[in-house]
Amino acid sequence: MKKVLFATAALIATGSVAAAEITFGGYGRFGMRYDENRGVGDDLRVESRFRMDIDAETTSDIGVRFGARVRVQADENGNGSANIAGFNGARFFAESGGFRLEVGNVADAIDNMSNYYGYEPGLSAPVGQYSNTGLPVAGYATGAPGVNGVSAIYSYGDFRGQLTGSKDTDGGIGGSQDRISASVAYTFSGWTVALAYAEAQDEPAFAVKRDGTVLTVGGSLGMVDLAMLVADDSVEGTSYGVSGKYPIGAATSILAAVSGGGDDFTTTNKTAFGIGFDHSLGGGVNLRGMVGRNSASNNVADLGVQFNF
Repeated sequence: MKKVLFATAALIATGSVAAAEITFGGYGRFGMRYDENRGVGDDLRVESRFRMDIDAETTSDIGVRFGARVRVQADENGNGSANIAGFNGARFFAESGGFRLEVGNVADAIDNMSNYYGYEPGLSAPVGQYSNTGLPVAGYATGAPGVNGVSAIYSYGDFRGQLTGSKDTDGGIGGSQDRISASVAYTFSGWTVALAYAEAQDEPAFAVKRDGTVLTVGGSLGMVDLAMLVADDSVEGTSYGVSGKYPIGAATSILAAVSGGGDDFTTTNKTAFGIGFDHSLGGGVNLRGMVGRNSASNNVADLGVQFNF
């Protein structure tokens, strides 16, 4: 992360100088990705991403932190050509003690919950332990305005809770989409257990409501880091996933993930799995790759380099 401090030239009534901290950070990646029967463009294509987060933060006289984030990101187009970078919608926050209030382009309680995504093998994570779930997850939007939501997060010791509500005026069938989600998590003896619920209701009222619950567990067994989930949702029914990371040297780790269950009568919810590696080249640079099969029973693979800045 790179930090630059900016102090305003104007004096406030007390005669003090207001100051804000601006932080730039992110990553870049490039390589190759293969998706069997992709349907759009070539199965084998260049995989690339540039992501930069711009965070601004200041603290009031009574100790409340205020800040905001916007993101700039560029990915390759669906046909494999390069794409221009674009901004997303802003996310704002106010934080004091263990309470944090977020407004704007917020991530919901499932997207933020511990161990939901687990350990994703590969450069671009073609599969994950969550692949067979149909939960209505609303993540922090990249390259798009995002929802306009409010999220309340409270942390105390080993406990964390989140409640999020949002309205996406561009979603649904010719109308908006109301979303609500909640989660709780507790850490003990090196393991974290989290439970979350989310629902999304399109307007007008005849549109289908989606909802679901997910339980995650994560921790370590010896040298192996593990994450697990069990989910039940109105789209796919009951699904499960397991992922892990195992070091095989000072600079190299093996990652694997599997996702099963769901509505396996469809063609898009077969067991998904993948195994890959992550090798540090030093200086925040990692060589990553994987092979596997997605939930549509198509072979997937990728290989490339990611560097952090």
